[in-house]
Amino acid sequence: MRAPLSLKVFAVVLTGMVGVSCHEPKNGSAGPSPNPPVTPPASQPTLTDLQLSGQTTLAPDATSEFTLTAVLSNGTRTDVTSSAQWSINDSRFVTSLGQGRYRAVSFGEALVSGRYLNRFVSREIVVVPEGTFRVTGRIVEEDGVTPVSNAHIRVRDVDETGPQTDADPSGYYRLYGVKRNVDLVVTRPGYVDTERKHMTIDRHTTVNIFLQLAGPRLNVEGAYTVTFDWSSCTSGFRDDLRRRVYTASVKQSGAEIEVRFTEPSFVHNSANRGDLMEGRVGPSGMYLFADSGYYYWYYGAPSSPFLVELLPDNHRLTTEGTAFLSQSGNRFSGAIQGSVMLGRTTARGETYLGSCSAGNVSFERR
Repeated sequence: MRAPLSLKVFAVVLTGMVGVSCHEPKNGSAGPSPNPPVTPPASQPTLTDLQLSGQTTLAPDATSEFTLTAVLSNGTRTDVTSSAQWSINDSRFVTSLGQGRYRAVSFGEALVSGRYLNRFVSREIVVVPEGTFRVTGRIVEEDGVTPVSNAHIRVRDVDETGPQTDADPSGYYRLYGVKRNVDLVVTRPGYVDTERKHMTIDRHTTVNIFLQLAGPRLNVEGAYTVTFDWSSCTSGFRDDLRRRVYTASVKQSGAEIEVRFTEPSFVHNSANRGDLMEGRVGPSGMYLFADSGYYYWYYGAPSSPFLVELLPDNHRLTTEGTAFLSQSGNRFSGAIQGSVMLGRTTARGETYLGSCSAGNVSFERR
């Protein structure tokens, strides 16, 4: 006897249910566990500081060994002296013996530098006789601003053997080998002689000195004929350009002066330069300055040389340097520490054609 159709359907459904139940978790288990969370690896310590240690004052022929220490973000300190990169900026005074070891050569100073990974650190080594010090500073007028160029400064000590030097055009000076108990004596024509007495020098130090004018300041304002003479030129420089004669107008405000060149022809730029020298005047002469424009170019601004003559053939003469001009009657003259460069502007830029140095300059009232 055949089973009814409904029973057959029930049997199939039941069989499916039994089949499904074979895959159900047993004993009340919730099934397979999900993957456990992944723990990220610990971050590596990073370099946070670089420290340089060593003796920084040396007598000539003495040596110093520097240690470079890397400081990591986890507080670890590691000596990296042997694996660092070392350099020195002036081997006239200090020479390298390799990997942080240096020897003093002569009076002066040099900057020692160590580099490790992305860090850089430096220290100054000062070379002076044992038991003495370096004294630096600036010599200025009573206003505290106007430098006194070429002032002479000497150290008077108990043995009368103290060092002496001349200040540079901006009034800065450096003395090496200063003993503990000294006087500083400063002289400059046109200024009152000045002394700093009974000074105790027990470390490298800075001493600024103020000078008083001995008389009225010169008045140099007016029109001048200016002559540049150059004696040491490269083979590419034209002989007819060794001597240049210009007209110029000098304006004065206190100690500050501005020279504007008017003839023959000059290149003017957006910085209001091209026909310019700047400087100051003292009781016995004037100090003048012309920048080459390299400083401005190096720091990302447009190149702006002070003094550029435009020649008839469209070549250019760029004069740069410093000069202290002494007075003799209506004439001021002196050597210029600098150079003049001949060039030509093309579509590709400025073409260098030669230069001169070792020059003299004179200003004569018209």
